[in-house]
Amino acid sequence: MHTEGVLLPEKEAVEWVKKGKLYAGKKRFKEARKAYDKAVAIDPGYAGGWFVKAELAAEQGAFEEALTLCDKALSIDPNYAEAWSKKGLCLFSLERFNEAITACTRALALDGNDPTAWYIKGVSLDEIGKPAEAQEAFGKSLELEIILDMEAEKKRTGK
Repeated sequence: MHTEGVLLPEKEAVEWVKKGKLYAGKKRFKEARKAYDKAVAIDPGYAGGWFVKAELAAEQGAFEEALTLCDKALSIDPNYAEAWSKKGLCLFSLERFNEAITACTRALALDGNDPTAWYIKGVSLDEIGKPAEAQEAFGKSLELEIILDMEAEKKRTGK
């Protein structure tokens, strides 16, 4: 039962994720991890909490751990495009290229405008000896990066 003025668990979990992101942005990884742990303790069904833990683990090079955390997020929300994309990155980093391609393909089915998923798919295709397909994926990644850069510049300048 919730009373007025008390945050719902999910909302409180989201607040802890926000705090963790601030710490992570300042490279204060220990504090970020504690905040993310608090978020998932408050709401273990919050896929976003597991995903940020995966991001942090991947940033620190702990790709096996990050992969497990991505899978946890995806078990909660199988349509979490960013988690599929991060899973692809982890699999690529672990030299599991075919699985990386599969994960990135899933990410792109959910969000075709993810330049990172296109890029990871491209490098994975290159690694398994499919250079023509790799070039196509690289091209899409570059095209999206240009578009995103142009949109960011418009926001920055107001033009």
